[in-house]
Amino acid sequence: MDSYEQVESYIGEIPRFTKKTKVDNTKILLERLGNPDKKYKAVHIAGTNGKGSVAKMMSLLLEGSGNKTGLFTSPHLVKINERFCINGVDIPDDRLVELFNRVMAAVEECLEDVKCSESSDEWTFQHPAYFEFIFCMAALYFAEEGCDYVVFETGLGGRLDATNVIIPEVSIITSIGFDHMQYLGNTIEEIAGEKAGIIKQGVPVVYNTGDDRADRVIEAKADSLGSDFFRVPDYWDGLSEETKKEVMANVSVEIPYQIENVHTAVTAWNVLKGNEVSDYDALKRFYWPGRMEYILPNVIIDGAHNEDAIKEFIKAIKCEQVAKSKSKLSLMFAVSSDKDYESIIKMLCEGLEPEDVYVTEIASDRKTDVGEVVKLFQKYLPEEKNYNVVGNSNLERTFDLSTREMDDNTLLAIVGSLYMVGEVKELLEKK
Repeated sequence: MDSYEQVESYIGEIPRFTKKTKVDNTKILLERLGNPDKKYKAVHIAGTNGKGSVAKMMSLLLEGSGNKTGLFTSPHLVKINERFCINGVDIPDDRLVELFNRVMAAVEECLEDVKCSESSDEWTFQHPAYFEFIFCMAALYFAEEGCDYVVFETGLGGRLDATNVIIPEVSIITSIGFDHMQYLGNTIEEIAGEKAGIIKQGVPVVYNTGDDRADRVIEAKADSLGSDFFRVPDYWDGLSEETKKEVMANVSVEIPYQIENVHTAVTAWNVLKGNEVSDYDALKRFYWPGRMEYILPNVIIDGAHNEDAIKEFIKAIKCEQVAKSKSKLSLMFAVSSDKDYESIIKMLCEGLEPEDVYVTEIASDRKTDVGEVVKLFQKYLPEEKNYNVVGNSNLERTFDLSTREMDDNTLLAIVGSLYMVGEVKELLEKK
């Protein structure tokens, strides 16, 4: 393919014509590409919430100590290039096209091998799934650019994730809660078991799940593999007060859940570097788009989209209201249909009591009907506020209305979906 637009279109269509593959599928494709995933040291991160922030913090600490550092994260907000980052710089469009063509050629060779072999009832190579294809592009990119370290964030889960071919220097598991239950299980223990699937034999694991049940699953898995395990709250408590002060003096975040992520990253960094004296100055550069981010004066956008993330979002928004002296709060909301969105809406209504709610839809086949969401807000808000809930499937019109109706005492929070975060940011860039 010749253009970025063609590549983006093809990759975007992959979920329509292929299904989730096995990790063996990824291994076959990487072998065809020369095993690029084995040409640098890696850090591997899984979790329900916080894994992207911790990945960014780890990449900053590695860069700050003089390493050429790759960072692979998901999802992207505006452009797919965001997923492939080296020392803070996203991959250029032309390089993305080149990598796509080379991975596509390797896919076609592997498919041709299958076609030429004798038919069998056993599993054979198939076209890689969406995330798998992108991961293989990233693995090749980081190898060819000579990265010393690469920080890989899992997509969904861990055990069956395409990134799980990696043998890292350290594994990290962040908070664990209820999300993607149709794939990962209906109990904390089942979900933790999927996340713990990234633990490798003899590789230390750092974990900050926020749940004793999840901790026990991770500890049992690590113990069975002979891997050292480090529970973040215990490790952090054991640090000297001098070290704690040094870390927090170099942190540019005040939101409680991001401070937890700092503790996780610092613990992992110390485990990785063998507790040598460290300079945490690199954390001053931490910035993670779409997480409690001001996109306009008094307009915050946040990608919280499950119960645990919404719980932290509510705390953070209340702090911002006090800090900015805003007596009123408005919400712009959209959500994916595979989320427990009634619980999320109930939490927002009871925890924040918004003055106005503007409901819209994401541009995805996973969108939730505006009318259904409006009714849920009306169900959980006080009856006298029902007329303050409006719905419009056009995101741009909803955004314009929500910002136009603000007054000086209002804080507008846009929340419910990372897809919406990307669409709003793209909309602002165009404007």
